[in-house]
Amino acid sequence: MDEGDPVLDPRLSAFEKAALGKDSYVFYEDTTDKVGPFDPEENRDFRFLADVEPCTEGKPPWRWTAFAIIEVEDMLELSTAANRIIAPPDPVRETAKAVKYGARVMRRSKHYEYFGFARLHVQRGRVDEVLTAINDDTTPGYSGSAAVNGRFNIIVELGGEGPDEVSDRLLALGDVSGVTDVEGARVAGPQYYYKGLKREVGVAEED
Repeated sequence: MDEGDPVLDPRLSAFEKAALGKDSYVFYEDTTDKVGPFDPEENRDFRFLADVEPCTEGKPPWRWTAFAIIEVEDMLELSTAANRIIAPPDPVRETAKAVKYGARVMRRSKHYEYFGFARLHVQRGRVDEVLTAINDDTTPGYSGSAAVNGRFNIIVELGGEGPDEVSDRLLALGDVSGVTDVEGARVAGPQYYYKGLKREVGVAEED
């Protein structure tokens, strides 16, 4: 994490951190092995990239095959950055931007050797309630979350001791009061990209 990163400033509220943060969440569809040929030197605005596989039976089901967190100064630059790793004319399918962070920020806190992500659909008027309810004390494997401006309401990162535990924990988010549907996927491996390095799924991260 860069020195001066507003996400680390304890004086700022969760809303202010999200507004000043550069993270955008990008979802790719119909891709295969994006991490393998990924060149970090040519894609410095990517903070995270993983091939993912569905592990929940949400409605709608998870249909994304890769997920990225991209840091851009100007949202007008997002599409260009996101599409750089996809052969045209198949553009990136969907993006979302954090509007408020949860108790932790995804990929900026503790990490698990196996992990995945869930897109939560929430009852109208209950997004703040659900975002607050998902935290270290209530949610095993919790690693971060954010309310977003997108086609879903909240994104959550969860980890576990193995792929099956990750899937179970993601699916359990559907039991949180106010959540109507869960779309979940775990990192498929064998590698993912995070903060300048390609890393192995199932191996502890070392910075």
